[in-house]
Amino acid sequence: MNRFKQCTYSIILILTCVVASPMIFRQIWTTSAEKKKENKVSIEDIDISKGLEEQSGKQETSGSDISGVQQNTAASSANGNHSNPASEPMASTSAEETTEQIYYRGFVQGDYSYFDNALFIGDSRTVGIREYGSLGNADFYCEEGLSTADAKKSSANGELSKLLSSGKYKKVYVMLGINEVGNDLDGTFAIYKGLIENIRVKAPEAIIFIQANMHVTFDTQSNSVNNERINALNNKISTLADSQKIFYIDVNDIFDDDKGNLEAGYTSDGIHVYAAAYPKWCEWYCQKTIPVS
Repeated sequence: MNRFKQCTYSIILILTCVVASPMIFRQIWTTSAEKKKENKVSIEDIDISKGLEEQSGKQETSGSDISGVQQNTAASSANGNHSNPASEPMASTSAEETTEQIYYRGFVQGDYSYFDNALFIGDSRTVGIREYGSLGNADFYCEEGLSTADAKKSSANGELSKLLSSGKYKKVYVMLGINEVGNDLDGTFAIYKGLIENIRVKAPEAIIFIQANMHVTFDTQSNSVNNERINALNNKISTLADSQKIFYIDVNDIFDDDKGNLEAGYTSDGIHVYAAAYPKWCEWYCQKTIPVS
């Protein structure tokens, strides 16, 4: 009897295995296929993410890389920290009105002939514009290391005074102060203001473009010459603009990095832009023109 029961149980077990095996194997196959699919999707997601990161990195590098360009003119003695540009919103209502006045909104697009009756006054950065830019038949009173004090003196009784008094110029562009930004800023501003007043007297029909001093790179900054002090000086000279005969323009908008420093890819010495960058600068000038009769 016991033997009969064992045989019966064995037969039942075998039949159960025969019936259940296809179901078990089907479940195993389905689970395995789904697992493979999940693994495949996960790997593809990782690969795509990595590819986007690499592509983004390449785009950022190419955007700031100016390769194979010619060096610009010799550097001046300025070395230079950083802060945000002077165009940040101000708190009080009167300050906001002043900002709106300084940052004139009515510039129009011009061409290079606009500068045929223009005079550019400046230091080595303006020398670079003269040497590597293309501003029609513009004239230049500039030299490496030119100070605001020397320009003011010459505008009162010197070569610059003669140029301004000639009646030839309808626009006068001034970019000075970087060589004195390590000095007392109030004193530098007083001298700068005197220069602008002399220009108004000598060339009363001309409109004046006060140009912000260009920033230096982050690594070029020093305790006395840095972007914080450059911004402070730029803020001071911008207050001389009246949006009628005197206008304030700031080229840092096109050459700064996202921290408010001169973008390292534009320069080799941290102070002056490469020669290949000056055409971009000149195109920017064309976007900041005021119609003059």
